[in-house]
Amino acid sequence: MKFDINLASVMANPNLSVTTSPFAPGKGIIKRASFPKGQVPDHLRSYLIPPGTGRGITGTTIYKGKPVPKTAVNVAQRYRGKA
Repeated sequence: MKFDINLASVMANPNLSVTTSPFAPGKGIIKRASFPKGQVPDHLRSYLIPPGTGRGITGTTIYKGKPVPKTAVNVAQRYRGKA
């Protein structure tokens, strides 16, 4: 199914986002946000990462055999103990 839409109106809507699908490379899809932009649902508040966490840390490292951003390892160490 195809639709004729104005992309600017989709991008201006905080409840919609445009992304690609791993199942259809090169095809754009429009997704509805599960909650309004800038708002965090109560059940996810405990997972918020304070601003500035990992500031200045750049690059990647190997974690459990996979390359990951060093900032992700830094957050894991802070909140889960030794990662």
